[in-house]
Amino acid sequence: MASARKNDGVKKIVNVVLRSRPFQVIQLARKIGPAEFVRWTRLSGKKKYAMMQKQFYEASAKRSEYGEKKVDYVVGSFDLHNAWKDYDTYLMRYVDKTYRNKLALDFGCGPGRSIIKYSRLFKRLDGIDISRNNILNARRGLKKNRITNSKLYVNNGTDLRPLRDDTYDFVMSTICLQHICVYDTRFSLLKDMYRVLKPGGRISLQMGFGTGSPATVPYYTNEYDAPTTNRGLDTAVESPDQIGGDLKKIGFTSYEYWIRPTGPGDVHKKWIFFTAVKPK
Repeated sequence: MASARKNDGVKKIVNVVLRSRPFQVIQLARKIGPAEFVRWTRLSGKKKYAMMQKQFYEASAKRSEYGEKKVDYVVGSFDLHNAWKDYDTYLMRYVDKTYRNKLALDFGCGPGRSIIKYSRLFKRLDGIDISRNNILNARRGLKKNRITNSKLYVNNGTDLRPLRDDTYDFVMSTICLQHICVYDTRFSLLKDMYRVLKPGGRISLQMGFGTGSPATVPYYTNEYDAPTTNRGLDTAVESPDQIGGDLKKIGFTSYEYWIRPTGPGDVHKKWIFFTAVKPK
């Protein structure tokens, strides 16, 4: 019996390698170690994908440094992103002086680049990320920049727990949702953004846009078995109606979008910035 179970386990691992992208699967196994890799092969659905993403970013963030000399395996093009004017023009389009008394959240905050850049615009700008190592790097960056009031959280990759309902006036995200090639996960995250927003609160998000980009699956695909992320296997909005339809289903109103040139270090054809409001 034990031998049969072992053989079944070996067959399952071999099937994962053959069915998926062999080179990337082998890379994942090396990155996370044999025990975690076996555990990954036994999972399915959103949990399987979330585990891969978590392990990927934990390893990438652990190798990264954000001191005087940046060694960045998470964001990439760190300083170029900081200088990209479209973030100021479109991501922050509706952020005015009234937001200095409001609470904001950066989803997929990584090492805290956007928190450091934009915290001055809000009463408090918090961050949440799937990777504990990203959050540790963010804490160091915030401390270095004397930002003391931001709260940082680790989430599970499928929703925004442990955040409470009706907490934030503004939720933003960049270079994150496009790296999640599971539609069900993205829809779940959008729903939870709605949950944590106060009535009248606003989302302001960015994704890749267009068709024909390398290593990019269609918008509605659920690539649960993906062995990589962060440009290794992405998704893109192919039509503004796709994201607009999802936001409408969730309950958002006042949807607007802007198709813009692709930002630093990315391979998508274009970018889309979009915003919507949770009704009062």
